[in-house]
Amino acid sequence: MNYELLVESWCELGLGLLHSGAEIYRVEDTLHRLARAYHVSCEVFAIPNCLIVSATDPDGKVHTRMRQATVSGTDIEGIERFNALSRLICANPPQDPQEVLLEVRQTGASIRRYPAHWQLVGYLVGSIFFSLFFSGGWLESLVAGASGLLCGMCMLALSRTRSNFFINTMVSGFVLALVVYVALGLGLPINPGTAVVGSIMVLVPGLVFTNFMSNLLTGDIVSGLSTFTRAVLTAGAIALGTGAAIALCQTLFPGSSPLTAVAVYTPLEYCFFAFMGCLGFCLLYNVRGTGSILCCLGGALGWAVYLPVMYLTGNVFISNLAASVGVAIYAEIMARLRKCPSISYLVVSYFPLVPGFTVYQAVDYGIRGESQLFLETMIRTFGISGCIALGTLLVSTAVRMYYTRKEKPHP
Repeated sequence: MNYELLVESWCELGLGLLHSGAEIYRVEDTLHRLARAYHVSCEVFAIPNCLIVSATDPDGKVHTRMRQATVSGTDIEGIERFNALSRLICANPPQDPQEVLLEVRQTGASIRRYPAHWQLVGYLVGSIFFSLFFSGGWLESLVAGASGLLCGMCMLALSRTRSNFFINTMVSGFVLALVVYVALGLGLPINPGTAVVGSIMVLVPGLVFTNFMSNLLTGDIVSGLSTFTRAVLTAGAIALGTGAAIALCQTLFPGSSPLTAVAVYTPLEYCFFAFMGCLGFCLLYNVRGTGSILCCLGGALGWAVYLPVMYLTGNVFISNLAASVGVAIYAEIMARLRKCPSISYLVVSYFPLVPGFTVYQAVDYGIRGESQLFLETMIRTFGISGCIALGTLLVSTAVRMYYTRKEKPHP
């Protein structure tokens, strides 16, 4: 057997998972399972921008591949397709490595992606309903929708120029806040805070921040720090862009007076807004078919757990922990029923919970020199992210222990 080509095919599959935004442990575990299927000793090292695969054939010869990876976002369709392929190969390993490599490349080429106009619909829907979710009125939600739509246009246009992600995010944040504060300056009676917070959800790195905590808790220190750095840089870019837009509009419209009132909705309405907001992110994260509805149900479920726990305890950390456990259990059940990774549900269902806006707030306080507020917000952000990551880890660990014990032969 051509082990050089076999390792190359494994590396291609691992890169496909990394490019699609799969978790580091999933990439490493998938490649280890492939190696076991071929009865080969294998070592894997993965971080967000690099993958190293080393295998030892039966003759003792070592075959190593190192490839650079680029994670541009989260593609749930890609993760599911590559995961399904790895399951198929493990169940019935082809003896021709060329066949494995061909299947991996065909899978990568056949992944469906939403066209630009559907992605813009995702930006619009996500911004409108997350503005309502954060207690904005219908007028604020419409302004947030226009802001998110223009922000999406800006992001898509800049991504085609292959410019730096920091510049892309900063310019998009500027456009996002400019729309809201120009609307305020032109006399629309809105609360700019609830409009901005809704549309800014399409940019904030809350999910990345939560993944950073998850990586640290599972021992992936290098990956965790790399993810954390990107999250902080993204939050800084948003703060710089929105701060510049707000300063410009305050100069252009010095007499504008923002409203401070917020809307109050019933718990059922908040859950509905969470459902619809997640639907927008399904388009952005390439979730398709029935899976998109199931992801949105997970988002509504998380908030349905959060609200009563928050009412009973008054503690935001306990509430997020309970909600994340509920979402994680739901994701594991759906993953078993539909034979796909749990991340397919977690990545979207967690959006109502992730502290994305507090990351932005913390960096914004830091830029303005408000040290006390910066520290308080960062501690709150770390606490919420840690609770969400811990809830996920508790459920995933319990599930792994159950299946390991189930598969272990009894004496």
